[in-house]
Amino acid sequence: MTWLARRLRWNEPVLLVAGGCLIGLTPGFSTLVPPPPVVMLLFLPPLLYWESLTTSLREIRTNLRGIVLLATGLALATAATVAGVGHALGLSWPLAFVLGAVVAPTDAIAVQAVARLLPRRIQTVLRAESLINDGTALALYAVVIGVAVQGQAVTWSGTAARFLLAYAGGVAIGAACAAAGVALRRRLRDRVLESALAVLTPFATYLPAQLLGVSGVLAVVTCGLVLSRRAPG
Repeated sequence: MTWLARRLRWNEPVLLVAGGCLIGLTPGFSTLVPPPPVVMLLFLPPLLYWESLTTSLREIRTNLRGIVLLATGLALATAATVAGVGHALGLSWPLAFVLGAVVAPTDAIAVQAVARLLPRRIQTVLRAESLINDGTALALYAVVIGVAVQGQAVTWSGTAARFLLAYAGGVAIGAACAAAGVALRRRLRDRVLESALAVLTPFATYLPAQLLGVSGVLAVVTCGLVLSRRAPG
């Protein structure tokens, strides 16, 4: 599908989605339903890790204000807009906001695929925003799920605490895993072990964050960004 999209100069993500739908309708594949957490664990961490390794931390710092505003303000505005449309179509407000939180964050891999011809600064802003906005969406999702399923009351302090926990916890775990990775690599002299460590790093970063209830995506992104800066050493 990737080869065909480039050959025909079509939009690659759209063709990949269409091909995936066709495969899903094929007899034999239609009954294959892997658990969603397993799919997330197998594919999300390495893809995000690679994206963060190839994103410039220096350029992120230069454009930090715009990236933060997009990753928080735009994600919340998108969720609110989708929730408004969902409520107009008959959903209750809590369920409408669940839908909004699910679709609010942009996908980092799709952004990279469609933004290749844009100026480098815009590419950096879009890629970094798409890597970071997951924390905003996850915190909002946790709040609205609590309201929709458990009937919890929404408070500004509780919502702010969830946001801080999702962001700070993910960043802290990512930085700690990056530090551990750097320390291990300094002691390894076997290329096979170095390769194994490189493969295991995104998974070893993602799992603890998810188990502790913070953003595994932000943890992997932070780890990748830190290691990209320490790679020459």
